[in-house]
Amino acid sequence: MARARVDRAHPVNVLAAIERLTETDLQVLRLVAEHEVMSTEQLAALCFANPARVADAVVRLDYLATRAMLVKFGHPGTHPAGVPADDLSNRAPAGLPTPVPGRWGDGRRWSWSLGQGGAYWAGVERILNSDRWVDAWSRSFVPLARPHLRRRLALGDFFTALHHRAVGRQYARLDQWWGPARCADTSGGKTRPDAHGRWRYGTATVPFWIYSDSVRQPTRTLITTVERHLNTHPATAESDVILLVMVNDHRERALHRRWPELTEGAALPPVATTSYRKLRLWPAEGIWRPLTGRDALSVPLHRLARHTAPHDPRFGDPGAFPDRPSALPMDLGTTRPRDVDTP
Repeated sequence: MARARVDRAHPVNVLAAIERLTETDLQVLRLVAEHEVMSTEQLAALCFANPARVADAVVRLDYLATRAMLVKFGHPGTHPAGVPADDLSNRAPAGLPTPVPGRWGDGRRWSWSLGQGGAYWAGVERILNSDRWVDAWSRSFVPLARPHLRRRLALGDFFTALHHRAVGRQYARLDQWWGPARCADTSGGKTRPDAHGRWRYGTATVPFWIYSDSVRQPTRTLITTVERHLNTHPATAESDVILLVMVNDHRERALHRRWPELTEGAALPPVATTSYRKLRLWPAEGIWRPLTGRDALSVPLHRLARHTAPHDPRFGDPGAFPDRPSALPMDLGTTRPRDVDTP
């Protein structure tokens, strides 16, 4: 009796691979599906028991890649597209444990996105809708062609550093981290933040939205983005903080100088800025500069809030009561990185 011909469109039995997924594997796939791309260091810190053993995490991630759940490709760096890379591009992410020497691996940095099987799983589990899982499946063939790849990895380092900083501390926690697709869904596509987070420190919880700058857009575009966000989310406009990640320190200072002029004297919303350089060097430290309408160099840097929710949606003087609980949406701590304003 002749054997039936089997058409193997893919050499991997995806359904069998899905049945063998562990809880750690499922957590990895949910994170990658939500945020489009993750680095090995991020996944090791978020999903594995020993965050410093990055090489051990690679072993399991490699297995998921062989099962078509993930796609593995070289880490492209975290500098914005269109900006020349600097010495930070090849550094390990700040705010995470220093990787210990691994028994496996070649020491290279890798990034991961959903593979064909992972996209199928995300669609079946309704983690991604039909359009997005098809897009994830298509881009699994060309993962480096995904738009905003470096931006996603840079923000992933920031959120992972917040999470790692809170590990083992009862008073700190990253309660929420949404990817760009879920952020856009909350407004029906009217706004497209890069990420949304909810950081809890002590008795306070601070929700924040992150928008990234681009070398191709003028300063006025960012102001329009903030205005559209405030109009779309008026119910939470006073409690939410809008964080702008600028391409470099020069554009950040220029935004602070031009903001009062471009907004024509309107009340300043709860907005703070930083640059990609500061975000990569000190992600969990004082890197955020509130918009106050003054010269950018004269405004001290802040950490995320750690005391009480804001009563005034604007930022006040961060040096008034450095040792007392604050009513501002940013921390009053005086700790700040050295040479943070060096161009």
